[in-house]
Amino acid sequence: MKTVVWLIALCGLPAPARGQFPEIPASTLQPPLMDFDDGQDPMRSRLFRTTSRRTQIDLGGWWEFAADPGDAGETAGHAAGIPEPETRLWVPGTWNAAARYWNYVGPAWYQRRFEMPAGGNLRLHFGSVFHTAKVWLDGRLVGEHEGGYLPFDCLVPKVAKGPHRLVVRVDNRLTADSLPKQNVDWFPYGGIDRPVYAEIVPDQYIEHVQVLPVLDGGATAKLRVRAALRNLAANEAAADLRFEVDGVEVYRGEHAVPAGGGPVAFEAALRNPRLWSPSSPHLYSARMALGERDDQFTRFGVREVRVAGGAMVLNGERLKVMGVNRHEDHPEWGSASPPHVLHRDIEIIKRLGANTVRGHYSFSELFMDFCDQYGLLVMAEVPAWQYSAEQLRAPAVQEKILHHLEEMVRRDAGRPSVLTWSLGNEWPGVDRSYEVFRALLERARRLDSTRPFTLVTGGPHVRRVHELLDVICVNWARYQWYDPFTVLDRAEGEKSAADLALIHQRYPDKPVILTEFGGSEALAGWHNWGNVKWSEEFQSRNVEDSAWHALEQDWISGGCVWQYCDSRSTPERFLAGRLVGWNGKGIVDAYRSPKLAFYRLQHVFRSWTNKAFSEVPLSGRPGGGR
Repeated sequence: MKTVVWLIALCGLPAPARGQFPEIPASTLQPPLMDFDDGQDPMRSRLFRTTSRRTQIDLGGWWEFAADPGDAGETAGHAAGIPEPETRLWVPGTWNAAARYWNYVGPAWYQRRFEMPAGGNLRLHFGSVFHTAKVWLDGRLVGEHEGGYLPFDCLVPKVAKGPHRLVVRVDNRLTADSLPKQNVDWFPYGGIDRPVYAEIVPDQYIEHVQVLPVLDGGATAKLRVRAALRNLAANEAAADLRFEVDGVEVYRGEHAVPAGGGPVAFEAALRNPRLWSPSSPHLYSARMALGERDDQFTRFGVREVRVAGGAMVLNGERLKVMGVNRHEDHPEWGSASPPHVLHRDIEIIKRLGANTVRGHYSFSELFMDFCDQYGLLVMAEVPAWQYSAEQLRAPAVQEKILHHLEEMVRRDAGRPSVLTWSLGNEWPGVDRSYEVFRALLERARRLDSTRPFTLVTGGPHVRRVHELLDVICVNWARYQWYDPFTVLDRAEGEKSAADLALIHQRYPDKPVILTEFGGSEALAGWHNWGNVKWSEEFQSRNVEDSAWHALEQDWISGGCVWQYCDSRSTPERFLAGRLVGWNGKGIVDAYRSPKLAFYRLQHVFRSWTNKAFSEVPLSGRPGGGR
């Protein structure tokens, strides 16, 4: 007990009464805040059913697998079937979670058989394949895709009833002009790492639907509904569209769909809407029906995000971001965490007192559903990490950034949780890419006018590119981590804060968010009286003092700790600047056990939320250090 009291005193937290232990609530997540039950998804890829009309076939489970280090599989005819599979792997999953393929980077092959219960048009849906994919059905190439983290479909008309063979070639190698590029500071997990299923669709069907609510200042929200319809017939077809909110029809209209398909847009009204916010994440269920042939469900929340007076504003109130950065990573599952692990991550993040989560790439659809449902804002980002000015000058790289953003906006623009869009992170010499970024941003803003755009820059430096941003996002820590710094240094902390303030002086009308604060690696369980580098003490003080600075400065709109959990780094960094090949800057370890920094940050976030500043002990406020 004496050791526990010493650690808590070191944290600056009030000592517990005799016999008390750290808080372990039964649950911090309440049931969905909805007035309508839209059902469960039989494919287990979403938190709600996506259709009531289509026949769906779950393609998850055991797939036959073979690595292809010589990249000879296609020439050898693997597209028609892998002659000698090496093993069977679970899908969704990553081969890098298996001991035999722990560090394997290269091409590999998956295959499985499935049964078509009836003949028809087959839509194969992949939640994500990392990084490039080629798909064959019965030996026929039916689709290709480059880029992980986002879904893609393969449509195969007129597939016969009965057994079929599905083969997928996957390659997780990255290059200087891939997205992300090679040698990023996270692991390039290879595989079919998000849910995959098939659907039988009619000749005219709904490919995609999203709802963008706009508050009009009165008692009504305007619902801007956008959809994409497919028409497999040779001629134009008439579409009778119905749109329902919480089971009540709010729109009906006839639309002509040209051969091949096209977009549809219309508006509907929602009276007396209940607003979505992190503290009250009310969701509406929406259903679009195409006659009696097809339908699609989605969810939406009504809220308004804007920038005003140098601050982030949510539903008319100033917002302080209190968040975490998160990689989709787990020692047992790699990038393919199952639903119960995603749910636990949400619960831990909410228990921390956070209201926001950021990542270097698009989270899974299921994780995003959890954020919508439980009230976590998301700072969404294209995985354009640390591209040099030379790389960014390449038209191919620019197009990949825009294409990824377009796919991301298409998937997530209807979500109430998405707070901002970012085109990338920590571009070295970013002002040398000023014109490139300006052109990219110009095109990006055409995709979504309802949210702020940003680009995350590294370090407390004034950048010319900041003038283009709606929100200035900066990665910053009060005390430095990288060499030559080895201890908490008060003078360095004061200099770091002064440098950061220069950004506000240059751009006083723009909100600033510390997108990565407090980044310090800590070996879980290692404590040191001197608060030295790699100790939990060094990390926890850097995290806490950086967090207080983000919240107490009126001109800073909060920030996100780097990072939520320890995560595996790229193979090139194994034992080269990363302890045992992992980035140890998590406030919880890879298995989600808390470090000292978790409790320090929880104290800061909860104190700020409760407005209990007078009760915060002086030892828990910034200004310390060596």
